[in-house]
Amino acid sequence: MSGVRSTFSVFKHRDYRLFWIGGVISNIGRWFQTIAVPIVIYDLTGSAGWVGLAGFAQIMPMALMGPLGGAIADRYPRRKVLIVTQMLQAVTAGAMMTMWFSGIRAPGAYVAMSVAVGLTAGLNLPAWQAIVSDLLPRDKMLEGITLNSAQFNASRMIGPALGGIAIGAWGPGWAFFVNLVTYGAVLLALVLMDHRSEPVQPDGRMQPLREFVAAARYAAGVRGIRTAIAAVSMVAFFGLSMQTLAVTIAEDVFDRGERGFGLMLSCVGLGAVLTSPVVASIAGRVRRSRIQEVALIQYASGYLLIAFAPWFGLALVGSFIVGSAHLMSASTLNTAIQLQVDEAIRARVLAVYLSVLTFSNPAGQLILGQLIDATNPRTAYALAGSAFIMIALWLAFRGHLEGLDSEDGRYEPASIAEVHPSTPAPPKGYQPSPNPVSSPSDK
Repeated sequence: MSGVRSTFSVFKHRDYRLFWIGGVISNIGRWFQTIAVPIVIYDLTGSAGWVGLAGFAQIMPMALMGPLGGAIADRYPRRKVLIVTQMLQAVTAGAMMTMWFSGIRAPGAYVAMSVAVGLTAGLNLPAWQAIVSDLLPRDKMLEGITLNSAQFNASRMIGPALGGIAIGAWGPGWAFFVNLVTYGAVLLALVLMDHRSEPVQPDGRMQPLREFVAAARYAAGVRGIRTAIAAVSMVAFFGLSMQTLAVTIAEDVFDRGERGFGLMLSCVGLGAVLTSPVVASIAGRVRRSRIQEVALIQYASGYLLIAFAPWFGLALVGSFIVGSAHLMSASTLNTAIQLQVDEAIRARVLAVYLSVLTFSNPAGQLILGQLIDATNPRTAYALAGSAFIMIALWLAFRGHLEGLDSEDGRYEPASIAEVHPSTPAPPKGYQPSPNPVSSPSDK
């Protein structure tokens, strides 16, 4: 019990508490839009290709804007940067809402707005991650990170369910409206914060690409950061892509359709939320490399269980295991980077980390998707899960994750929020309605 009490003691820090509450409210709203966009696109076109294009249109700008976002976050006050980027993201939500209520039904318009969403998110993420490193003391590092991951996964449990109800009852325009309104929570949190520290100002004018390359070289030269980035590329390639493509398991294997897919995602979130107090309570007592070893092996094992599950309930257990492992992995990797990076280059190194994550995820979706088309979901998951667990075991037994245990960074960081840049696609068997999704204002 004392470990659990210690975990939640991070909420005694006012700025962290404000940021956490604002983040969870805003993330719930973001899920409304996350599920609304693919439903709108698919309902208007009946094409999974269009849905994939919309997802690609959002993810790629996020990755490409990473160098600029990192350079800005290391050069200007991060709280002010976040206020601007959160306002820009609210504008994109408002634009989608206006488009829908104005009767615009061209799928290309919503794909174009997905590009805008990705651009603003790419500018936002490095500053979002870097600022919270000031909100907690060093000894509360893992607890803060774990609870940030927990709030993301709690929003994943709540947001899609509420969003689906809202879209079904009132139409996607109201989902965009909810996302717009919930940005107010995080903006209010940023305004109310006492934190006013300024980032270290790099010399000379801003050169995002050159600074990004320099940050990549810096990351490659620090063993723990290099290890964390390599590990997150594997998690994004296998883990996140397999979460998104679990729609094929729900639809083609168990014939559970859209609801089954949603239930699998909810179990992923549930596994993460219930694991977070346990992971946070072992901070300082168990090496991060050991936690990461267990997480990667558990991650792969969960997917193998899904691949061979004879009934849907067991696949849900596998999804729960995956969520638990994802929380463990994200917490330890984020902690390792924050403890080892120097403050002067923090946001730019985080931008490198995010770029690797956002590039690896769609690459994994593309390859695994082709493998599913060439074979079947069970076979593809079994092959990918087997490759995943063999790599995880090799890393564990060869000691390649030990670099995560270092704490050499010249700063006292705290926590960063989890990033999940994937957008679930509708199930393979989903059929668009004869008339596009409508809202009350359309009638």
